[in-house]
Amino acid sequence: MKERYDVVIVGAGPAGLLAAKALAENGFDVAVLERKKNLSEIVRACGQSLLPPNEYFFGDIFHYNEKDKRFCFPLSGLSFPYAGHVKKLSIWHMFSPGMKKMQFGYTPPQGAPIALSYDKETMLRCLIEDLPRDRVEFFPETEFTDMQLGPGMILVQAGSRQFVSTCLIAADGANSRVVHQLGYNNNRRHIATLHVRSFFLKGFHAPYPDSIITAVAFIEEKPVYLFLLPRPDGDEWNFILLTLEPSVDLGHAYQIITRDERYAAWFRGAEQTRQFAAVEYIYSPVQRPFRNNVLIVGDAGACQELECLGAMITGWKGGLALAAALKEQHLGILPRAIAQYEDWWLNTYIKQYNYQDYLSIFGLAYMFARPDIIDYLFDVMGTEPFPPTFNPYTAVGLLGNRLQGLLSQIMQSRPDIAQQLAATMTQFPSDVIAAAIKTP
Repeated sequence: MKERYDVVIVGAGPAGLLAAKALAENGFDVAVLERKKNLSEIVRACGQSLLPPNEYFFGDIFHYNEKDKRFCFPLSGLSFPYAGHVKKLSIWHMFSPGMKKMQFGYTPPQGAPIALSYDKETMLRCLIEDLPRDRVEFFPETEFTDMQLGPGMILVQAGSRQFVSTCLIAADGANSRVVHQLGYNNNRRHIATLHVRSFFLKGFHAPYPDSIITAVAFIEEKPVYLFLLPRPDGDEWNFILLTLEPSVDLGHAYQIITRDERYAAWFRGAEQTRQFAAVEYIYSPVQRPFRNNVLIVGDAGACQELECLGAMITGWKGGLALAAALKEQHLGILPRAIAQYEDWWLNTYIKQYNYQDYLSIFGLAYMFARPDIIDYLFDVMGTEPFPPTFNPYTAVGLLGNRLQGLLSQIMQSRPDIAQQLAATMTQFPSDVIAAAIKTP
């Protein structure tokens, strides 16, 4: 342990590790603090899918270099080794409560996949092994608790340990303590809290192999969302339950859904091999990700999450920006690196990926709170497949465009639903969700 580091990074997820890579490769000393004992172990629910590899996302086009086994971001000048398995997913099947279906992607599949299923533990292990260890020190079982700002330095408190650095990177995820400590959340809107349970299942009988399956369900009249994705190797599937309703017991929901006649055949005889959980605060996103020599990357500044690819790109670009800023200080030249990162964050994330669009996925069951209305909309909108995507922002745009084209048909066949559509389409999803679950 050094007396002083150039940068302390809080969080050893994909964003934090790629920030460390950028800084270390530019010759700066980095301390990475991680509350887990095993740095590469996954202990919280995660979809473990990389999306979208078939379109631009956060200013880059991600792809998997199969020959050399590397994950690549060509426009960001980033690649790193990945020694695990990958499964290409080309179709997204989306079910309503009454099993009406919409489909993103074509049968048979055409073009590039819409997502890659991967093993996150393997990816984290590869990232850690790829880092220059003479520049990066890891401190597992070390949880950020406080920080004190001084002239040209930050004193980071992590339990009984103290770390001194010139700068700090907040890469501690959706419930970031660093971001909260800096006072950002005083000016962010807390919209809802997402509750998640994930189950790895062996022997799952997939109605559509090598595809993504999602559904909207209601448990005791409360919305619950189902996500099913195949694991990258073997026949395991990742079954994820999500809800914004604090009163819903997702363990109980698992029992109900797996025995429900609509889904029971999928789960008959399936065996749980691992379980995970997560609770994530959903806030309006951070607008300016730098304050008091602390830089925010990844989900720490997002509305719930940036998807893994977005988190990785922000971590890499944030690390490069801070490396350049430290060099500016050494040279005594006018600073611009951090301003460029803030501009990139604003123009790439905030302006291109409206968090209200992201919330529309969760808002569906609140905007149209009756299952029969959701069934009707899925039925009229799902007559033809949508273009292939698993990007939530792209999907919302495609759904909105198709719905606009069907308004006259809906007005004729179901004027009651047309009136409800007219009312909800003028509201922000964040307002609809917050009002429905009465978030303080």
